[in-house]
Amino acid sequence: MNGQLLFVGGDLSGIQKFIYNISSKRAMVSLKGRSAWLKDYTDDVCNRILAIPAIAGSGYSEKEMKIYCSGGKFYLQVPDNEIVRKEIDKVRTDAEKELWEKHKGQLAINIAYVSFCYEGESVCVNGEKGNIGILWRHVTERFNMLKNQKFKHLLTESYDDFFEVKEVGGNARVCEVTGVEGAKERKPIFKDKEELKEETLCVLDSVWEQIEIGKRLRNKEGFKMLEDYAGNTYLGIMRMDVDGLGKRFAEGFRTMDEYCTFSNTLDYFFDAEKGKLRELYMNNDYYEYLNIVYAGGDDIFVVGRWDKTIDFAETIHNAFETFCSKELKDSSLSISGGVAILNPKFPIAKAAEMAGDAEDAAKKYRTEKNAFNMFGESLSWEKEFVYVKSYKNQFVKLIQENGLSHGILLKIMTYANMVKENQEIERGNSKRNRMPNLSYFWHTAYYLTRYMGKENNDSAVKNFCKDLRDRQLHSPEQFRLMSIAARWAELELRINNSNK
Repeated sequence: MNGQLLFVGGDLSGIQKFIYNISSKRAMVSLKGRSAWLKDYTDDVCNRILAIPAIAGSGYSEKEMKIYCSGGKFYLQVPDNEIVRKEIDKVRTDAEKELWEKHKGQLAINIAYVSFCYEGESVCVNGEKGNIGILWRHVTERFNMLKNQKFKHLLTESYDDFFEVKEVGGNARVCEVTGVEGAKERKPIFKDKEELKEETLCVLDSVWEQIEIGKRLRNKEGFKMLEDYAGNTYLGIMRMDVDGLGKRFAEGFRTMDEYCTFSNTLDYFFDAEKGKLRELYMNNDYYEYLNIVYAGGDDIFVVGRWDKTIDFAETIHNAFETFCSKELKDSSLSISGGVAILNPKFPIAKAAEMAGDAEDAAKKYRTEKNAFNMFGESLSWEKEFVYVKSYKNQFVKLIQENGLSHGILLKIMTYANMVKENQEIERGNSKRNRMPNLSYFWHTAYYLTRYMGKENNDSAVKNFCKDLRDRQLHSPEQFRLMSIAARWAELELRINNSNK
């Protein structure tokens, strides 16, 4: 592309809260409908810009102009002139109005642009010359400015909608999915071969639209309700995304072609409909236990039986590591995530928030990130997760097959809690005004030595306890890791016992 161009960025803000701001009633259908609606809406706004006559008639193909569109974001390069700018501004204003009318501030859209031109393989923005990373830097600066002026045009044009006092309560119907007033009774919403009764829900127009999308997806994919995924155990809410991808986009590409190749390849991995993620999901029978609620850009949100969400997270990590090395030719990228393990009746919005907190904790874990958080603890994928999983498997096998006492799990978790309390005392964070209690160390040694001495224990159990005593439980970190393994084994054994 030649001449003066516009680099256009679109960004839907509030996606995470929007997707998860629902009640648990019919949560699965609502979640799937909302995530699909977001994808469709992002595509629609992007296509509106490309359909502007001055852009569509410019002689450039959509492939040349459409750089990226996924995960609530899009980037375009289009001809720059006054007419194009005015039409893009109009698309932005129209989209702002639509989102306000439908979602009353839960979602907002930012559309920003920066003028540039190519000079060889470099780009020039306001006299600044460099690689294409400067385009992302400039448009991000404009995004940040727009985020501080959300609904600016609506505030000036529709002041009363924002600030006029409105009656609340009384006979106003509250949406059973979002809790927002202004809902209408819909009947029937659900009726299928698995349900004997028609069910009436009171929902907003926008929620009705999303539920209808979710119903169509349910008929196509056959997904189950949240409680059904959990079975007789707990539900896992798992979230993951790539570490440091924003910096990679801003600094790591010399040309637009290089960026497009990278982003399209990455997008293929996270495509839950026909990409690598879909392959992982289907080929490992995860579809029986899990559902990918949302996958966009580099974000993944999965619900399902708690143990299978952990397995799936590991599968995704291992596949992503190989994919980066072979397909992206970049071994520096990593992926982190977290899981919240809860009763299936737990409010889904709060559960998603807790999974997000777990994901954030993993991404802040040490300097390398590349971690997974479960049971409130973060583990590096490369060493700690593998170590914990190995000992979890040994606990389960020896308890089920070799007569190892189930009580050893509680003992290890108890002693690990003593270690954690000591660390809090040393940091000055403990509410208890006392000295650290170091008795955990000799209590552990005594317990394991005594257990090894029992005549009825077989050699595998004795060797395992000797390994714990002599090599594995010497430092606070070792106690932390072994406690996670014990907690994991305890829950897994509970599943196994309930299925007998």
